Amino acid sequence: MERAPLSEAALHPGAETVGALPNLVIIGAMKCGTTSLHHYLDLHPAIAMSRPKELNFFFGPADASARHGVDERPDWVGGNWHRGPAWYAARFDPASPVRGEASPGYTSPSHPAVAQRMAGLIPGARLVYAVRDPIQRAVSQYEHHRRQGTETREPAEALLDPGSQYIARGRYFERLQPFLDAGTFRRSIAIVAQEELGQARRATLRGLFDLLDVDDDYWSPAMDERRNAAPEEAPPLDDDLRHRLREAFRDDAERLRGFADREFPGWTV
Repeated sequence: MERAPLSEAALHPGAETVGALPNLVIIGAMKCGTTSLHHYLDLHPAIAMSRPKELNFFFGPADASARHGVDERPDWVGGNWHRGPAWYAARFDPASPVRGEASPGYTSPSHPAVAQRMAGLIPGARLVYAVRDPIQRAVSQYEHHRRQGTETREPAEALLDPGSQYIARGRYFERLQPFLDAGTFRRSIAIVAQEELGQARRATLRGLFDLLDVDDDYWSPAMDERRNAAPEEAPPLDDDLRHRLREAFRDDAERLRGFADREFPGWTV
């Protein structure tokens, strides 16, 4: 049975009720259409997604004093765990049957504590994992950092660097494993491929609405829009680099297909 969400009053007896904990979390991955997915879900009258989109609650130190200046940096770097459950609950509308957020950092290798923290606080939540062709995702992240000026290396050097996250973030099943190990989420995880969301949006959203027990016939013309569609100028990848990237992703992609029990059309891995 799904645990009822805790209100502010339950978290802090005597306090005025403000908000409620979420029962839907988009956990990743970076550069896989989470902004669009957050927008589409928020259009449904029975679903209220958070503003801002990324709350980054489940990572970071528990003690604010341990952040050592991280407060001056974006919360996607330092996280908001130190703010506590009451702060998190206050980000959501308690009147909405489904309340959600989307923080791609939850499946970052940099934040290994997320799954256990989430299982402890919102064990009944449905999780949505947005993915895309792993090679295309890695290249998109690379171009993202190039535009920011934080990546200056050539594609082969950067993408194959074991110290970077270009490959690690696209080993989706590996990133999903902590949530499976947590136990409470195994039967409540939906995998949504960006390619499916682009090519079969109605069917993909219908499946998500069904998982969330809301009207799966609902459709808004605004769902035809693509959000956060920054132009991507992918660098040319030579055959050797493509082969090495395919090999780096192949075993993990097969495990993800097995878990999802379906193929992902258009993937090159």
